[in-house]
Amino acid sequence: MVESKFDEAYYRRFYKDPARQVTSQREIHRLGRFVCSYLKYLYVPVDSVLDMGCGFGYWQAVIARHFPRAQYTGVEFSPYLCRTKGWTRGSVTQFESPDPFDFVVCQGVLQYLSAKDAQKGIANLARLTRWALYLEVVTDRDWKNVCDQTTTDGSVHLRSRDWYAQRLKKDFVSLGGGLFAKKDAPIHLYDIERAGW
Repeated sequence: MVESKFDEAYYRRFYKDPARQVTSQREIHRLGRFVCSYLKYLYVPVDSVLDMGCGFGYWQAVIARHFPRAQYTGVEFSPYLCRTKGWTRGSVTQFESPDPFDFVVCQGVLQYLSAKDAQKGIANLARLTRWALYLEVVTDRDWKNVCDQTTTDGSVHLRSRDWYAQRLKKDFVSLGGGLFAKKDAPIHLYDIERAGW
């Protein structure tokens, strides 16, 4: 991943321009309401949260609202955002923590990595996650059928859903909606609630 790609111009283009922004704080609050409500429904204890590739930190307010006692850690690759927002500098392939986090968010990161690094990133996410992971990544099919190509960065590595599923299923169970549970997490699901691979 090239550091210079994630400079002020990148964030101005994809986040600050209302006509072309890929997402907004309002959209993340809407998504976060769903994700956090599902975690609460499943009785997942959330006392620590890692936001890997936190960007502007939109998830920080979501976590504060739904899990007010949780410790939030924002990790970002962009030197620009670390400098202006004060995030911890790191990457999904190399960030380490002595303890896993109850809940990990990784939104819009893995598609920027080569296959080798994306695989490393998934393995690292498994190490960093205690109970649950929210993962959003653009696949080749998403790019053709779902993404608004005027607001979504197309300079990424487009891989299939199956490519990600093969690597995630070693450590995670898909709960649907981008939410994954660690296989050893004490989360009780009816069989029909588990999203199929």
